[in-house]
Amino acid sequence: MRFNGRLVRLFSVTGILLTTCVVLSVRYTATRAADVKKPQTAQQTVYGIKQRAAWTTSRITGSLEAPQPYKIERVFPKLQFTNPVTMTTAPGSDRLFVVELDGKVFSFAGDAAAEKPDLFLDLKTLNKDARRIYGMTFHPDFVANRFVYVCYVGKEGDADGTRVSRFEVSKTEPPVVDPASESIVIEWYAGGHNGGCLKFGPRDGFLYISTGDGSSPSPPDSKSTGQDNSDLLASILRIDVDHPGATNAYSIPVDNPFVDAIGSRPEIWAYGFRNPWRMNFDAETGWLWLGDVGWEMWEMIHRVERGGNYGWSIVEGPQSVRSEVIPGPTPILPAIASHSHIESRSITGGAVYRGKRLKGLRGAYIYGDYVTGKIWGLRYDGKKLTWQQELVDSSLAVITFGEDQSGELYVLDYAGGIYRLAENNAAQANFDFPRKLSETGLFVSVKDHKPAAGVIPYSVNASPWADGATAERLIALPGMPKLDVWTTSNAQKGNLRGNWKYPTDTVFAKTLSLEIEPGNPESSRRIETQILHYDVDTWRAYTYIWNDDQTDAVLAPAAGVDKTLVIRDPSAPNQRRQQTWHVAGRTECMVCHSSRGGTVYGFVPPQLNKRHDYGNVVADQLATLTHIGLFDDPSTAELKNPEHQIETLPDPFDKDILLERRARAYLHVNCAQCHRRGGGGTAKFELLYHFKLDKLGLVGERPSQGAFKLHAAENVAPGDPYRSLLYYRLAKLGSGHMPKIGSNVIDRRGLRLIHDWIAQMELPEGGDGQNAATATLRAQQKDAVAALTATGAAALDQLLSTTSGALLLLSAIDENRFIPAVIRQIVARATAHPAEEVRGLFERFIPEEKRAKRLGSVVKPEEILALDGDAVRGKAVVFKTAGMQCMSCHQIAGQGKQVGPELSKIGKKYNRAQLLETILEPSKKIEKEYVVYLVQTTEGRVFSGLLIKQNDTEIVLKDAHGKQVRIPGDVVELIVPARVSMMPELLLRDLTKQQVADLLSYLGGLK
Repeated sequence: MRFNGRLVRLFSVTGILLTTCVVLSVRYTATRAADVKKPQTAQQTVYGIKQRAAWTTSRITGSLEAPQPYKIERVFPKLQFTNPVTMTTAPGSDRLFVVELDGKVFSFAGDAAAEKPDLFLDLKTLNKDARRIYGMTFHPDFVANRFVYVCYVGKEGDADGTRVSRFEVSKTEPPVVDPASESIVIEWYAGGHNGGCLKFGPRDGFLYISTGDGSSPSPPDSKSTGQDNSDLLASILRIDVDHPGATNAYSIPVDNPFVDAIGSRPEIWAYGFRNPWRMNFDAETGWLWLGDVGWEMWEMIHRVERGGNYGWSIVEGPQSVRSEVIPGPTPILPAIASHSHIESRSITGGAVYRGKRLKGLRGAYIYGDYVTGKIWGLRYDGKKLTWQQELVDSSLAVITFGEDQSGELYVLDYAGGIYRLAENNAAQANFDFPRKLSETGLFVSVKDHKPAAGVIPYSVNASPWADGATAERLIALPGMPKLDVWTTSNAQKGNLRGNWKYPTDTVFAKTLSLEIEPGNPESSRRIETQILHYDVDTWRAYTYIWNDDQTDAVLAPAAGVDKTLVIRDPSAPNQRRQQTWHVAGRTECMVCHSSRGGTVYGFVPPQLNKRHDYGNVVADQLATLTHIGLFDDPSTAELKNPEHQIETLPDPFDKDILLERRARAYLHVNCAQCHRRGGGGTAKFELLYHFKLDKLGLVGERPSQGAFKLHAAENVAPGDPYRSLLYYRLAKLGSGHMPKIGSNVIDRRGLRLIHDWIAQMELPEGGDGQNAATATLRAQQKDAVAALTATGAAALDQLLSTTSGALLLLSAIDENRFIPAVIRQIVARATAHPAEEVRGLFERFIPEEKRAKRLGSVVKPEEILALDGDAVRGKAVVFKTAGMQCMSCHQIAGQGKQVGPELSKIGKKYNRAQLLETILEPSKKIEKEYVVYLVQTTEGRVFSGLLIKQNDTEIVLKDAHGKQVRIPGDVVELIVPARVSMMPELLLRDLTKQQVADLLSYLGGLK
């Protein structure tokens, strides 16, 4: 969570890369009653490895990539703060001031010898309702008036819960705030995103204040305030605190952009922000820079202009979010820089560097990311970016930047330390980095996968799904280091993530193998070997792809690559099918192996606490690793202390273990990389195994990222997998599939595990009406499943008419309830279904090589637009090509149905590029008259269509077939506008590039 709700990245089930092992924080304080396996002592085991050898390598050192020009170094090493959020200075003083989230502010002399900070302010002694401080700044004339301004938050949900107050500061040394001097300046709503950064303009002397949209992360902009200037939210405010007004403690500068705008608050200087986290003025140019935390896709850097509209929540950077929102009074301005969630998850605005120590960065805007720890620099000439570069990939939770009086820049880590950038003169690319696995030194025989001396094999209790592959794991530590004691309590000392401190050039290796003939171990072939390498203070990821002869593996490209495998399958045509294997890019790997999660997920006590097959003997793994000197031997007292014993993460498929524990372990290793605090997911729940179930925010909670038309959907609906979004997302391919990154194959065994776990949950107390309605609907659907035969078209159509019915039908197939002829009929109907939320559930039954190509996700528009199109062939695409649905919604010269816009003159409105964008991204911009509305009735039925009529008596929709649907007003439970167009996103999925070019030529000629 990023404070004022800055970014609660706890999201929808966004899961594994194939490179992930296991995420697990080892903060356990109790043993399990049923299935804990206590480690044996050294005297009770036959060791798998008799002695330990040292491992060294001269090749896996340094970085293969071009060296980063800067590094991070700690300053003021004796100072440690608790959750710092702001750092600033006071005019006329060399002191630095650090604001802690929970209400304390400290100051210290700005020299390296500083040992202990002085308390400047303890907000909670002044105001018992104050919860958190977000910002603080000193008046430009502080030397004379002694004024300091503080932004703090009281009770969430209060209309005036966020407040900026002025305090007076003593002239003592060290200075302190006078507790009786508070004077309230301005207040606004306290919600999830409160903003709270305070800065005085260097040229006008006015106070600038950032405010967020007052919402939790999801749904986006729930108060619909981003484009609404009638309140103070989602804005940058600009006020004159030196000249109070008649009714306020401030006045409005006469040149504020909305002073005379009816319905707008005159305090607003700019608007359209989601959660502006840290802004700063450049003292030389006067430009105001700001970082705005994004929602699902993008993080933004803005140069804020007078009256600027920065798009939220119509857009999130370049991505459309809520196209139905009415824009504000000024045009939307693009971000100066946008970072996708591949490399950034929670942006932290910085400052333009004007110091002298780093000459190469003078005049560059420096900013970072709270989740990934990356820090960038950019230069902007007023019209365009002239330079942008990643400066360092750190392990810090970059929460804010600060400057001293000389313009030197500091980086604050939310863990409490203060750092700065330094030139990385020692950084050199390792041009001898091994391009082959055989060159790494990890193996004495690569062909036989035989580790070199000192390279230690290990295994884990719970392996993540890897598209059917199995894994062999190794660790190589240079020299003969010890990693401390393996008990939980000691693993936690100095590291809340429970990971050990590894020496430079530590290597973890994981080789993934796949059976080319499923069920035949003899057909197993090694596909890739993934490497995690610790380079001084940074983990780096590399992948080696095995050759066809299985004799060696070659380093994969930095961007990753897809490899087509041929799998022997008796049920497939010619007994062969394709499987696309995705080799993740190096940046992709580190999205999951992030420093915020601890990077190393599998080599942790609850995963290692098991017996391992060493080839010559099966032995207790932790005891063996202790015996060979990798860990210090824990004392008997530690072993007997229940608080120090290690809980074992269970094997998800060990049926001797409780079902709930197995399901929780499965979600932990496959989903918790993102669905954890700071992990980058967007749904409001966590999936860490060691959390209690009622603390996850998962069971009984409504989805925040869309429900795919599931009736009465919940993230997990107790007792009902077919209303559970978690189960649905794991079951489907295509849009909405989870894990979102890294997996292209449905884990049918894992899916059944989650189904059974949800099905055995007790129904919640209360809600009898909802339970009864659901039970009736589910009984009807089960009757329809039972009635299915080779000729049961009516029952099949009934099930496929709803998402929950289709999901129940899919589950029945997985339970082997039907004969092959019925399954073929189901798959044929379901994969041709017009609704993607239904179609995606059954796509796995189609051979991959015959599946529809989703141009919306892989198309390169420039390649299509470069082709010459033929309008005659394009007309045939529209009117004669199977699968094209244009005429089911549009009319051209009187032909077709009039549901969407008439196309006879579409070529006058759009050129070829615009037409292509409209077809590929139909939801990017939706005209008001074509907004789709979703209506849910008290009986659980869901209807969608264009809104024709709405009153107390009835609601009339026009559905996708042009038919009017009348719904009595007294049964309507919910009516909401959808964010998606009625036009399907995958309309072009079966077309070639040339067919699309022909289509554009035809439509473009309709004038």
